[in-house]
Amino acid sequence: MKAACHPSTFEKFSTNRLFDGIENSILKEIRPHLGVLRVRKDEVIYREGDLGHFLYLVGEGLVRISQLNRVGQPETLDYVKTGNFFGGRAMLEKKPYSAMAIAVEPSLLGTVKEKAFEKMLTIAPARLHMNFLRAVSERLRSINSRFMSDVLRAERLRVVEAMASSILQDLKNPASIARCCSDLIAAETGGADLHALNTLLGKAVSGMVATTQELLDYTRGSISLKKQRVSIPRVLDELIPQAFRLLPGRNIELVKQIRYDGNIDVDLARFVRVLGHLVQNACDAMPNGGVLRFTTDLVQTEVVLRITDSGRGIRPELLSKLFEPFETNAESMGTGLSLAIAKAVIEAHGGKISIASLPDKGTTVDLRLPQPVED
Repeated sequence: MKAACHPSTFEKFSTNRLFDGIENSILKEIRPHLGVLRVRKDEVIYREGDLGHFLYLVGEGLVRISQLNRVGQPETLDYVKTGNFFGGRAMLEKKPYSAMAIAVEPSLLGTVKEKAFEKMLTIAPARLHMNFLRAVSERLRSINSRFMSDVLRAERLRVVEAMASSILQDLKNPASIARCCSDLIAAETGGADLHALNTLLGKAVSGMVATTQELLDYTRGSISLKKQRVSIPRVLDELIPQAFRLLPGRNIELVKQIRYDGNIDVDLARFVRVLGHLVQNACDAMPNGGVLRFTTDLVQTEVVLRITDSGRGIRPELLSKLFEPFETNAESMGTGLSLAIAKAVIEAHGGKISIASLPDKGTTVDLRLPQPVED
């Protein structure tokens, strides 16, 4: 909601870098030209393609600037902290915004229209020009650096796509042979233990092919789902042989808290693979053992699944980048793609995924899916 800037509120903007070096007497003349906008956490301030009407000053809070990448996923370009400003270039050029701005936390923003900015320039021309140009120059340098990173990332994704396509073709024949052998073993034996192992073998072979196909789908920006309605116990039945059964051998205690055991609408195979990768990440964070918690809850209209470990945690500066391709913990031996793929899969289900972590305390991955509408 936009409003006029009250003198007490203006104090939060008077130290903004746009006003560096400007005396208080001049700031009082500038104040009437500043509007105020309060935004909630996760509220969109503007979208990519919206016409640039305002320059925004951050009086309180934090704003994320992001842009869609080549596979249609948002990537963070910058964070605008308290005391900085954004959106000015689009306003001056009278062009659409080239990125999206979202409030990371509840934020207080100052808003400046083009005509109001022109009036401000007549009040303090030298300082405002210099402060604005300095900030834009720094932003452009940052964008150039980001552009080079994006070019390298796009090239790496093209290489991964080519490799995944080649590997998938090479895997199909031996996978088919393995399935045929598995079927023959099942037909020739009646032992329950051998039958269970044979079933596990078949699922492992199918999982290898499906994981490679999933990687290929991600690099091409296309994730198709085969949803079905399944219960939480059914998900656990699939997850136990794939991920949980190895925990005792790694000195990891599993604690399950199933407070919601109803249904979810998911592509079961893809969803279980996501959970399996998250469990594997949690185990890797506890090389000397620990506790892994798997919880389910119903929060309003969302089914919430959480995987929590008691491991070493994640560095704060890395948290905001974990869902971007090729970003990974320094200690990890992974490719940095599993979380990016997990995010794409969960969002394809209409859900959300987030990570909270404290160094040396542990990490929690939070998955939220829409509660199914029961027939």
